[in-house]
Amino acid sequence: IMDMLGVAARLNTVSADTCVQWLSDVPVDQWLLGGSAGGDGSPMSLPRRLLLTWFFTYFGGLGLYYLMATADFVLVFFVLRRWLMPGYTPDWPSVRREVTYSTRSLAIMAGLTTPMEVAIQLGHSRVYHDPATYGWAYLLASPVLFLLFTDTIIYWVHRGLHHRALYKHIHKPHHSFVHTTPYAAFAFHPLDGYLQGVAYQAFVFVFPFQAAMHMASLAFVSLWTINIHDRVSIGVSGVNGARHHTVHHLTFKANYGQYFTFWDWVCGTFRDPDSVGGAAAAADAATPAHVLEEEVYGKKYL
Repeated sequence: IMDMLGVAARLNTVSADTCVQWLSDVPVDQWLLGGSAGGDGSPMSLPRRLLLTWFFTYFGGLGLYYLMATADFVLVFFVLRRWLMPGYTPDWPSVRREVTYSTRSLAIMAGLTTPMEVAIQLGHSRVYHDPATYGWAYLLASPVLFLLFTDTIIYWVHRGLHHRALYKHIHKPHHSFVHTTPYAAFAFHPLDGYLQGVAYQAFVFVFPFQAAMHMASLAFVSLWTINIHDRVSIGVSGVNGARHHTVHHLTFKANYGQYFTFWDWVCGTFRDPDSVGGAAAAADAATPAHVLEEEVYGKKYL
């Protein structure tokens, strides 16, 4: 979930701290932090770097969230509604709650992710710049490795968050949104969002990743995170699309994967969206979220 936050903080594909250094050269830095703007070539202090990185991470991520979620929402729920969502009327109170929750949570999630972003800026990760460093074959294979690595970590983290001991305290707020829209992409408890997104940062501390390729992968994941909450997708075998994630929000105990259905198949948690059809779908849609939660967890754990 921290994928979109990383995009804004790492627009620095040419220099490890281009974005942060740029802001340190303008007057707003003096207003934010006081003292020298840092344009005299002196090293940037760690507090300044942390604050400026949080600034870029939060407001950059927020801007991408508003832009892309709104584009997806308008396309799916208005332009294509006749074919994709016949008879659908937006639940505006729920939509507003998704936006409000996401906006607030992103500020805290940005703070949690900032230390690792700064470590990447300072060269403590395995991000590299010259595409030839590890060869072109590895360059092209690395995004696939990124998806496989992060999908595996997120599956187990996500499933763990559904454990009775954790669900009520961390993951329950996101599941208060049953019939989601793209605006639910970041409507998480901040710790929930951080735990599910830490794999995106951890990857570059384990595997080499070219800077521009890393940013492209994060941009893709940002769009994917929004897309899987719009409830419509073209069925592709092995891909955990929006319809699969809709089943997850309706049942609480299936389709934990992020991009693929592999781990759900292996661990017996896969549920085909086509199996939740007809009367089953109507029953799920008419059942309040807390009733479904009681069936899964029991009142004792809610």
